[in-house]
Amino acid sequence: MKLLRTVGGWFANYPLFVSVLIVGLVVAHFYASQSWTVLNVAAALANTSAGDVQGTLTALALGVAGVSAMVGGFAGVVVVFGLGSENDRFRLLRRKGSRRLRANWISVVLSSFTGAFGALVAAMIVVGFGAEPGMWVLEVCLLATAHAAIRLTCLLAGLAGIVDSEDEDHERAEKTVRTADIIGDSPPTR
Repeated sequence: MKLLRTVGGWFANYPLFVSVLIVGLVVAHFYASQSWTVLNVAAALANTSAGDVQGTLTALALGVAGVSAMVGGFAGVVVVFGLGSENDRFRLLRRKGSRRLRANWISVVLSSFTGAFGALVAAMIVVGFGAEPGMWVLEVCLLATAHAAIRLTCLLAGLAGIVDSEDEDHERAEKTVRTADIIGDSPPTR
């Protein structure tokens, strides 16, 4: 269980580790597809009714670029929400999270930009050099976008939890009746 918690901590706190792992997985997929052609997505697309593999991969690349841009825009909103809030809980989060939290926020934005611009590059590679090399670049971009979306969702869930706690504290404070209000400001006369 401790090993699982340690590995989970690496995934949660070190986004660069996850990004390097993504590239490693795509490289492993590339080498595996050389031995087992059933794993080669470009070859599978060539044998489908899609017909125009280049057109299909270009459309997929542009779709990934669009999704990456949406994730990047939403990341900006979440980061500004987390950075711009002035309540005590957000200040405590920023202070305690410091470098790891900053790495997560920056990772979400950078992974989105990498996915968007990389997918555009993948589309150009598909058109200029063929489906096979462009497909591998597109796979990295797709996984980088998924990484950004998952990390962004986790950050948003954490920020929403802080907002919920702050709302509960505010509601509790509103419902609390001061002792002086019950007894009165002055002691009763005898």
